[in-house]
Amino acid sequence: MFTSLRSLKRVVALGGGTALLASGGVLGLAIQPAVAMPVQTDTTPAAATGGSGASLPYSEVQAESSATNGSVIGPSYAQGQLADEASGRKAVTLSGNGSGQYVTFTTPVATNSIDFRYSIPDSSDGSVYNAPLSLYVNGTKQSDFSLTNAYSWYYGSYPFTNTPSSGGQHHFFDEVHRLFDTTYPAGTTFKLQVDSGDSASSYTIDFADFEQVGAAQSQPAGSVSVTDKGADSSGVADSTSAFNAAIAAAGSGGTVWIPPGTYNIPGHIAVNNVTIAGAGMWYSTVTGAAPGFYGNSAPSPSTNVHLQNFAIFGNVQERDDSAQVNGIGGAMSSSTVSNIWIEHDKVGAWMDGPMDGLTFSGMRIRDTTADGINFHGGVTNSKVTNSDIRNTGDDGIATWADSSLGADANDTISNNTVQLQMLANGIAIYGGHDNTVSGNLVQDTGINQGGGITVAQRFTSTPVGTTTVSGNTLVRDGDLDPNWQFGVGALWFDGSQGAITGPVNVSDTLIEQSPYEAVQWVEGTISGVSLNNVTINGTGTFALQEQTGGAATLTGVTATGVGASSPVYNCEGGNFTVTDGGGNSGVDGTPFCGPWPTPAS
Repeated sequence: MFTSLRSLKRVVALGGGTALLASGGVLGLAIQPAVAMPVQTDTTPAAATGGSGASLPYSEVQAESSATNGSVIGPSYAQGQLADEASGRKAVTLSGNGSGQYVTFTTPVATNSIDFRYSIPDSSDGSVYNAPLSLYVNGTKQSDFSLTNAYSWYYGSYPFTNTPSSGGQHHFFDEVHRLFDTTYPAGTTFKLQVDSGDSASSYTIDFADFEQVGAAQSQPAGSVSVTDKGADSSGVADSTSAFNAAIAAAGSGGTVWIPPGTYNIPGHIAVNNVTIAGAGMWYSTVTGAAPGFYGNSAPSPSTNVHLQNFAIFGNVQERDDSAQVNGIGGAMSSSTVSNIWIEHDKVGAWMDGPMDGLTFSGMRIRDTTADGINFHGGVTNSKVTNSDIRNTGDDGIATWADSSLGADANDTISNNTVQLQMLANGIAIYGGHDNTVSGNLVQDTGINQGGGITVAQRFTSTPVGTTTVSGNTLVRDGDLDPNWQFGVGALWFDGSQGAITGPVNVSDTLIEQSPYEAVQWVEGTISGVSLNNVTINGTGTFALQEQTGGAATLTGVTATGVGASSPVYNCEGGNFTVTDGGGNSGVDGTPFCGPWPTPAS
């Protein structure tokens, strides 16, 4: 969850002088170097293996690696550019209005589905329009896709608008998918082509996912079907009353069945001590203006709720933080949410504690206006695992330990793939204790005011306690913060609202192709951070950016491909101390203190 804290003015010690940082900008020049790290040992540790993220059922093919007569754009790390928000910071743009330009994906696996990520230009006034795009499979014309600008193109400052005149455009991409009646073998070609009548002025294609979707699941024995209570599987009539009637008929601990079809649910369905099961996320779809399944309000959370195997597709087109328009919400203890596909709601799942023992698994959350999954205060012993979260409007996965609700504690964020957050971070621990972030793959995140993984002190009454960050891979994470006017790290620690003493234990972490710095300490005082077996492969600026008082221990930290003249930025002098635990390489030498360098490409 993003909060506007970054325009504050602050004074920092610059090695023997002082400079005022207005909105984070550096005004001091020719500063004496700060204290160097102690001499390194010669021991060279094995490279970190990092994490591989979620076990995904699809194979992804990048447009820029496919046959095309369009224009490859990128790579770009400049905000406001299409390529900056593309996977790998590259994509393909096809000229519109019947140009005949195409991109042809050759699927590496057998598939009966396609999902592709695209952007079409916004209208001049931000109004919604749709534009067709032609599809050919092995050269045979299929029905057109209908693309839209409805869920993309945001402007201005947080929480953003749909008004182009506000400037600051971002959040360009959306996705569309289709399930076929036929299974196509590996080697099949899927061509997206701008034919006559394909009316957008251009089409930018990022990638396509190909998945062999299994057959629809069967109705569980003893369950109550929503269609037996009058639900309309065509998606035309409002099915809210039918869903509620099925829940009542199922009774405590019962199961409600959502058969294949599309069901119009404009608002919330309240759930407690019930299982809601669909035929699969490709088959059973709940749609509407802002559909959602909500537990009771804390401090009396729902219990024994199990939501599984269906999709929730909303119609939320702008961010309103006062609106409860989330796919999953409320409070649920001793509950599970599994194999749910959520798109076009404000947040995939915003859980308001206190609550205990909730597990999310197999989630597919995309194209939201705010967070993917947020544990909001007092959420304990809960998990997000093996889930795929991308193109969210705020943090992908976060613990938001609001002081009014209590600390998030003993929570685990593990083995997830998190990509392309438009604001804030891929994964964030905002306060709380005994939380673990492990085995995740975080890619192309922090496109605006954020990074890959952060541990931050946001609430003074719920301080950051023991935090474990282990076995993660961070690729192309971080950005130039427009308020600070310096880079945000792929892995960063922020003590803006209180000292962090941790311990924060980072191990077996692989950081690659960071646009700016790889690891950052900023604001407040941050101590108790240990980096153990961290491999940094390529940074635009620094391996370590030390911008606040505190201390860290480095053991087996190696850096190569560092873009700046020194691997370390430090204007704090002895206020930030580093203990050499041995086995470090490429992270020592005379720290740099001066104007921010232009990142190496």
